[in-house]
Amino acid sequence: MSQAAVWKAIQTGRITTVHGKINPETADREWANNTDLSKPRNSVTGEPRRRRQKGEPSAPMRLNGTGRVSGGKNEARYRSTYATARAARETFLAQIARLELEERIGQFVRQDEVRVAALNSAKKARDLLTALPRRVSATIAATHDPSEVRRILEEEIEQICEDLSGTEQQ
Repeated sequence: MSQAAVWKAIQTGRITTVHGKINPETADREWANNTDLSKPRNSVTGEPRRRRQKGEPSAPMRLNGTGRVSGGKNEARYRSTYATARAARETFLAQIARLELEERIGQFVRQDEVRVAALNSAKKARDLLTALPRRVSATIAATHDPSEVRRILEEEIEQICEDLSGTEQQ
């Protein structure tokens, strides 16, 4: 890596110094741990290129938990906290993307759509069942055979069930 890359890594907090000097083992470990592998690679060094987003500051600020710029021992805590927060954020975004994909391919259905469909089915079942006595009461009253009454009721109930099952498939 170039001297400019090392200097920039020191300025941005990717690697730390002790009394202005770099420990090679620590620097190599920090370089590996703090390198964002999701960024495009530099064709010369193979390291990630950093493209600044609109409105983003030119160099990341090193903040401790109180919101003040920190230095020294708090640097490692900042990097660890940032890496943990970044990993949590990326996991959350990946979960959202997975859910959106599963919804688009039809594996999941929106909860409000299911509630509306269930409510409509329940209303139709209520309407069909409450209309049953009005539809068959005259026929049953004219029938004196109990087995015939039973057959009429079974046919009507079967018809209601067929009507309801047709609603669920639509």
